[in-house]
Amino acid sequence: MVMFTDAMLAPALPAIQNEFGVSGVLNSWILAVPLLVAAIITPVIGKCGDLYGKKRMILLSIAVYAAGVFVSGWAPNIWTLILYRAAQGVGLGVLPLGYALIREQFPQEKVPVAIGTIAAMFGAGAFLGIFIGSWIIEHFGWRMTYHVAAPVVFLLLLAAIFIIIPSPRVQGASIDRPGVVTLTLFLIFVVMALTFGGQEGWTSPVVPACVVLAVIFAFLFARAERRSPDPMVDPAMIRKAPVVIAMTIGFLVSMLTFMVIQTLPYLIESPTGLGLSHFAVGLVMMPGALADMVCGPLTGAFIRRRGARAAMLIGSVLFTGGAVCYLLLDPSMTNLVLAGVLLNAGMSITLTSNTIIIVRSVRPEETGIGSAVYHTAQNMGGMIGPVIAGFFISLHVVSVPGWNTAVPTGEAFTSIFGLIVLLAVFVIFLARQIRDSEVTVAVPGK
Repeated sequence: MVMFTDAMLAPALPAIQNEFGVSGVLNSWILAVPLLVAAIITPVIGKCGDLYGKKRMILLSIAVYAAGVFVSGWAPNIWTLILYRAAQGVGLGVLPLGYALIREQFPQEKVPVAIGTIAAMFGAGAFLGIFIGSWIIEHFGWRMTYHVAAPVVFLLLLAAIFIIIPSPRVQGASIDRPGVVTLTLFLIFVVMALTFGGQEGWTSPVVPACVVLAVIFAFLFARAERRSPDPMVDPAMIRKAPVVIAMTIGFLVSMLTFMVIQTLPYLIESPTGLGLSHFAVGLVMMPGALADMVCGPLTGAFIRRRGARAAMLIGSVLFTGGAVCYLLLDPSMTNLVLAGVLLNAGMSITLTSNTIIIVRSVRPEETGIGSAVYHTAQNMGGMIGPVIAGFFISLHVVSVPGWNTAVPTGEAFTSIFGLIVLLAVFVIFLARQIRDSEVTVAVPGK
């Protein structure tokens, strides 16, 4: 559901920018702000799940998310839409709690496939969101997507109340308040630096001030975690090589994927691109979302037999292949579909593998916070990706009759996809560093 409400809005990004008359950088906050909130709140929700019960925190997260979905369709301007989208970011906190429940309640040999199944819901939600959302936007406008989704979200809340099995609480745990505050301020100043740099230029005095403050709060966060008796991020946990590699890959793959999600609607709909309809965005992006949905469970089964390293290499190579297709092939609908299938399949395999690595690399009682920390890194990447793409979309523009705002040129798309290829190659290098001997998922019972 969370991915459904994210994906359904993607085809409308150029239309929303045109309706509100804002820059590409500010418009990128529509995708970025839920991930900013998720990056901040996910470790807190993971810790609170240990303290107060995972089911209780899942219900709270879905309730806040439902409220955000309900009011988004009436947003009168870009700022209120961003605020309502921020409330939706709380829904992403459900994911690490779900992984922790699997670790607690499933037989050990079924954990990888179960995690892969939940990971496949990213693709399933994106598939349905893009297909249904693009059709609704084409015929009724982007606001109707939220009016249609809201009743379904409330039904989901009722289902969670009656179906999810409660889990035991962890005694003696506490919330790391200094860690929460310093992490929040670090992430806010990172996004502010990217936003002001894209809107006002990198020579603006606000940009270095935000960078300096981000560095200061990063240092304070690291010090707070070392001193806290019950830190948000246990330094011993993130010193493990598989965890560090998984977090880095998760950050990069999520960042690059959201750069693509932010860029494709402009490439497909803008007169400087293919000049097609909202529904065409759905047609182009649906096969990739389907590949994402299929590859999640298959990755869990593959890792049980062949190990995490092989899966990570396959996923990173496919991801890079898709990025190269975006960069080098002519932007026809057929080529964009091919690139999307490769990139999304690779994304699904790498992110599912990362989650399994994290779950098996921490102690059972750390599963909730461990997967929450990983998702914080992943959400940080997803948060930064749209802003980077929005910067290039605002940097290379041209005025076109009939549009209230300037539209991106071909140079903007080339710059974005070129950067994605360079970083995707680095992901392959990181995947090669995975060692199955350090990850206990290669063979059940090992």
